[in-house]
Amino acid sequence: MIGSINGKIIRIDGVTVLIEASGVGYEVDMPVLCMNDFTVGKTVFLYTHHVVREDAQVLYGFNTFEQRALFRELIKINGVGPKMALAVLSTFTVEDFVQTALAEQSTALEQIPGVGKKTAQRMMVDLKDSIKKFADNTQQVLTPATATTTNTEAFNDAIAALSALGYREADAIKTVKLVLKEHSDFNTQDLIKAALALISKR
Repeated sequence: MIGSINGKIIRIDGVTVLIEASGVGYEVDMPVLCMNDFTVGKTVFLYTHHVVREDAQVLYGFNTFEQRALFRELIKINGVGPKMALAVLSTFTVEDFVQTALAEQSTALEQIPGVGKKTAQRMMVDLKDSIKKFADNTQQVLTPATATTTNTEAFNDAIAALSALGYREADAIKTVKLVLKEHSDFNTQDLIKAALALISKR
């Protein structure tokens, strides 16, 4: 399972971005709102969701942990596949979608391409319980976009390393956040060591 990717943008074709990481090119499908400042040659860090089907393997990419978390919630809904979930995240920010869902404004979702009245209502019903928990979690989770550290690359690399070691990304992010509160100048290795030390004390 590919959980994240850090590499250089080689090509942008619609909603598909070709990213080279360690000499390998990965085609990643992304929401439009995640690609606003993308340019060829730019180095980016993305959280990914890897789908394996009989006929293909597809990689979906997101700028933040929250975006990927919402994507995963959406594709659990009957009738909502990855393409529709991408359309949702191409139309709404995570914050706007959560507020819309909490207010049960299903008509607002009908502006999303491919989403009709019944599908919009189903989203509201199926997300009723999980969206409140999701909203609470998104307030607590720190992402590279909201990090106060001046070294975003070190932050991203530390999260990727902890995830590779088997720790849940949400836990890894929260732990690194705690470390950064005391040591905002730490490099990647220092962040990883301090985070592991903190985890071992729990």
